[in-house]
Amino acid sequence: MKSDMTRVLVESTIRRTLKAMRESPEREARNLVDAGAQFSTGRFQTRLISHAQRMLQNSKSAYYALVKDVVTYADHDNITTFGVNLGYNSCTKGARLIRETEREKGFNIPWALHLRVSQEKLAGDPGLYPSILREGTSLGIYTYLLFVPGDAQAVLPLVMEYPDCAFLLFLEGGQITPAFLEELAPLKNVMVSVRRGEAMEQACRALRAAGRLYAVHGSYSEEEAGYVRSGKWLESVLPARPVFAFLRADLSCTDRTQAEVYQYVTAVRDGQHYPLILMDVARDSLLIDQVISEGECLVGFDQDGSLRTHQGFRREEQGNIFHHPLEEILRLYTPKPAAKKEAVTQSVTAL
Repeated sequence: MKSDMTRVLVESTIRRTLKAMRESPEREARNLVDAGAQFSTGRFQTRLISHAQRMLQNSKSAYYALVKDVVTYADHDNITTFGVNLGYNSCTKGARLIRETEREKGFNIPWALHLRVSQEKLAGDPGLYPSILREGTSLGIYTYLLFVPGDAQAVLPLVMEYPDCAFLLFLEGGQITPAFLEELAPLKNVMVSVRRGEAMEQACRALRAAGRLYAVHGSYSEEEAGYVRSGKWLESVLPARPVFAFLRADLSCTDRTQAEVYQYVTAVRDGQHYPLILMDVARDSLLIDQVISEGECLVGFDQDGSLRTHQGFRREEQGNIFHHPLEEILRLYTPKPAAKKEAVTQSVTAL
């Protein structure tokens, strides 16, 4: 994605404000949000900025402590590049392209793509994942959530190849090695999320020492949902001092349980008592997608290439990203309502 004047202005404003934030995080955070309102043209950004302005009216908000902490320890190039790629490339320019393409082609396009990476494919078919990202960006997708088992360094060349995209890497604590951090250092378009567990705090300390933006994440089952809603899960990750804490429901969770957990998540965010941002990966992704393109679309692919949407897994061969282009899969599995009706009519006519 070529640089444009708006992006240049946004980056300049962010870098200038980050320097001033160390002295006055409250005032400069408000100034940054107000400046963001001037550049916001898309529906999602306008809604987000408006919400942020309301929240920052709370002088006791724990988010002020979060802002001060982040601008003090984190590399400002990492903050700026990841933030602009996410907020501008993905949620402004990318969102505009998504809406245009959806209107033209008649199927929903997710604002972010979730990929559970196959180490076998990374090594044996090195062109596969670059081709997925190339097609994704051509559709307007500039945010990628990569769940990486095994060798985390193996995915970094892919990240380097797409500097205009925002990448969130979901890793285990043991994957955060000195060698990984050294190779990660020049890549500013990345945020690392560490799985909650025994190695979480050590890994987060290493990321903090390296000046990296980082988050923590964890999944919950039907039986563990009560533990999450009690606040104990959140309390257990606070010592790691992440920017974000991400929750993911596993396949055992009912829709009702997920809705109850999400109600808790939004209450925590609105309460502003914790110096981190709590998010539900699936439900918040869907919410952002609804705002961006007036639809509901969450798309991901498993390690074997099979499709997963917000409605569950699809194991059919025609939905496998290892065998079919992304656009072909979206056309088949995420059609707009009008496109669905037309497809049914054509089928009936053919009969």
